[in-house]
Amino acid sequence: MKKTDEIYTGFAEIYDQIMCSVDYEAWADYIEQLLGRFAKKPSSLVDLACGTGSSTLPFAQRGYRTAGVDISAAMLERARCKAAKNGLKIAFYEQDLCRLKLPEKNDLALLFQDGFNYILREEKLARAIRQVYHALNPSSLFIFDLTRPGMRSGGEKNTVCCAEQDNFTLILESAYHSVKDIWSARLTFFQQTESGLYRKFQEKHLEKDYDPDLVTRLLQETGFTLLAIHPSFSIEPAQGFEPKLTFVVEK
Repeated sequence: MKKTDEIYTGFAEIYDQIMCSVDYEAWADYIEQLLGRFAKKPSSLVDLACGTGSSTLPFAQRGYRTAGVDISAAMLERARCKAAKNGLKIAFYEQDLCRLKLPEKNDLALLFQDGFNYILREEKLARAIRQVYHALNPSSLFIFDLTRPGMRSGGEKNTVCCAEQDNFTLILESAYHSVKDIWSARLTFFQQTESGLYRKFQEKHLEKDYDPDLVTRLLQETGFTLLAIHPSFSIEPAQGFEPKLTFVVEK
């Protein structure tokens, strides 16, 4: 199996086109709404698993001292280009969450886009949580999402979908494996080159479906205090059936 940093090498080239409908300013608005609910005014933050930086830039533009972390060098190359183009000073670090080590502690850590789901073993998840804890100042918040692939996938049935843009075609084949609680996705890209011909490449992505109670226990064992679990982009309490949750915890 390819390493995660290798997986995103090809995907990075078209990632922003695939994610073009995502409202990253709304993401930032949601985070600031949560910060207001818990009376937090951080001056610095780190955006973990930041990808090409689209989720990072809005915070730097709003005046936070901002850093971004991702395991993919290809993704970070695009993030740095975006920051430079917008005249933003953002420190980007190529690191694995399980070995996270930043030069400065932050007042807020963010982790979205299924970052924890890509960690497939409980002991590694626990290690990543500990590393995030050590990257924060006292009384700081860690806000992250947790996807429940078993609830969104429609069971064991394989699904296939296709997305087309002017210069590429993406075929996504996905399935949920209930024995291991793993959602797998095989992505096949046909990308048009400058010559007009198409280049084909494939990637396989795996996500683990973690029970929220397990994640809560790992957080508490590390030293975090659970403040809230919301359906993502909501401030209502989670009911237990949502396919995506947002955790708010405090160091």
